[in-house]
Amino acid sequence: MSAFEAVDEHELTNQTNSVASYGNMFRNNQTNVFSQEVKLESRNPHARFHWEVGMYYSRARMAQNFWYDSSDRPGTTPLNETSYRQNQQNFNQYVQLSYRILPKLTLIGAISHESDDRQMLNVVSADYDLNTGARTHVQNFGNSGALTNQFAGRVGAQYQFNPSVMGYVMFSRGFKPGGFSANITQQASQLKPFKAEQVLTYEGSFKTMLFNRRLRVNAAGFYYDYRDQQLLGTILVPPYGVLGGYVNAPRSNIYGAEFDMEAHPFHGLVLTQNFGYQNGSYSQFQSLNRSATTAQFASTGVWSPVNTNYNGYNMGLANLTLSGAATYTWSMFHDYKMTFDVDYNYRGAQTQPQHIGDGGIYRAPAYFLVNSFLTFAAPKQHWSVSVYGQNLADRRYWLSGGTQATFYGVMPGLPRFVGAKMNVTY
Repeated sequence: MSAFEAVDEHELTNQTNSVASYGNMFRNNQTNVFSQEVKLESRNPHARFHWEVGMYYSRARMAQNFWYDSSDRPGTTPLNETSYRQNQQNFNQYVQLSYRILPKLTLIGAISHESDDRQMLNVVSADYDLNTGARTHVQNFGNSGALTNQFAGRVGAQYQFNPSVMGYVMFSRGFKPGGFSANITQQASQLKPFKAEQVLTYEGSFKTMLFNRRLRVNAAGFYYDYRDQQLLGTILVPPYGVLGGYVNAPRSNIYGAEFDMEAHPFHGLVLTQNFGYQNGSYSQFQSLNRSATTAQFASTGVWSPVNTNYNGYNMGLANLTLSGAATYTWSMFHDYKMTFDVDYNYRGAQTQPQHIGDGGIYRAPAYFLVNSFLTFAAPKQHWSVSVYGQNLADRRYWLSGGTQATFYGVMPGLPRFVGAKMNVTY
């Protein structure tokens, strides 16, 4: 299986929610990615032994320009450009096996090796005089590289208690390659690559299909033990201040549970419900305190780092997430159908990774949204018409937030939206 994708992206972001130029970012990105996968697998579904082997290769080429405009903020360079190219190659080989050792017991195993090679090429930072357009300060940081070679895999067992109930346990090791943060490069230390992330996962689950397939209930519990977890944290770059950048937390963990249900009480009605709980904390992590560093600058006028030991701190994850729907479909005029749906989703309060331990405006409040749609369809004629409403209660909420220098801004969720659409298939 081969694939090729090219992206040409241009994005202007006002990162301080201000009409003045205190932190406007223009990003220009051209990227192309080629990938190739070859896979072989056994085909007999009734065999006790099943195997799958394969190889995957991808190559990416990227050219980026970041323009950062802080021309209305005193004490900083008005306009900065950071440009670079990034090359990446990834080569992965994997084997997956399963063996039905007993009529109801199947053992599962997999192993993979991945080599990820990333290079930052010709990183150049330049400041500009807005009156003349001339470059006033040019720094060439040259090239940087990050190479990751890691093994991943899993072992587990699946047991079919009866035709309607199945359970499994799984132990896995995974990883995520390291990389770079390169926007607004002013110091060579900014180009130091962050480390690869490693995780050990422990998971147990059961899946059921009951009452002649009218009720499906699944549940799972998990524990993730991280080494060098990658976080969008905080770095200090005078004279711009505190900026976002990826950092590693040496030790951390997340645990939780998931539940989903689908019921068909009678013909035409479908009820679904999903439940998720998670909680995470840092066992070993020391990092720049974004709020304290900003407060110190406000009182002294000097940017200097304030670090905090976050051992034992909660990650601030949204502990509870819920979603559900009730959908009813009925026939009309023999060849037509009408479908009515009401659904909801809930997300608990969460703190952004850059503001560990902070509350107030740094903790996004919980939100509850209700949506609905009504569809009139002609299945035999392959068309349908729908009217729909999203966030019907018109809740004001926000999804994420962050600090840019001494400003804090949030990404708001969508307000009430009502629309209609027509769908035709052929």
